[in-house]
Amino acid sequence: MNLERTLVTAALALSSLLAHAGTVQVTVTGADGKPAANAVVQVRPTAAWTPRPTPPVAVVNQQDLRYEPFVTVVPQGGSVRFVNRDAYDHHVRSLAGGPLGSVAPAKQIDIRMGPAKGGKDTSSDVVLDQTGAIVLGCHLHGSMRAHILVADTPWSAVSDAAGRVRIEGVPDGAAELRVWHPDQLVDQASQALQVGAASNAEAKLNFTPRTRSVRATAAPTTYEPSAR
Repeated sequence: MNLERTLVTAALALSSLLAHAGTVQVTVTGADGKPAANAVVQVRPTAAWTPRPTPPVAVVNQQDLRYEPFVTVVPQGGSVRFVNRDAYDHHVRSLAGGPLGSVAPAKQIDIRMGPAKGGKDTSSDVVLDQTGAIVLGCHLHGSMRAHILVADTPWSAVSDAAGRVRIEGVPDGAAELRVWHPDQLVDQASQALQVGAASNAEAKLNFTPRTRSVRATAAPTTYEPSAR
């Protein structure tokens, strides 16, 4: 009986929380005014917020001598699963980022990834407990690069090819909007945002991102709170 009451209370609390949460849609452009893909949009409420359920483990694949997706965002304390789908060895190693490699990675990673065999992929999970950026490389294949941003807010997502991001379940009220891009040399200016049932915003980078192939562009990402 006590268990039933606990479950009902938890469900009511979650319903109340979601009733006071909104959807934030952001369009990111470069300095040239064109849509900017692979930008991490972070919404951080300025007031205290209820802890959010940790999203499912993020997956970064190694396939056809590439990392997919090119940019991944993980909330602090979350995990990323590296998966080798190629029939040959890879490594996952963290590299310094920022101007001239002056910024140490948020997590030191050095994992040998054996080849996929018999239809079974090789995988390894890593917990990301410190905020910041991580550049991913491979000891065996120098052209392989990707990026992870460990964010201090669970309301974060990566812009798609049209520069768009949609983030669900953001608490109503005042918030700070921040954008990060792997090509940036200096931090992007943050901006104030008022979150309601549906909030739209535009963010312009202070530089023009490099053009990458469609295949290397991050897929649209949505954060949706769950009852886990």
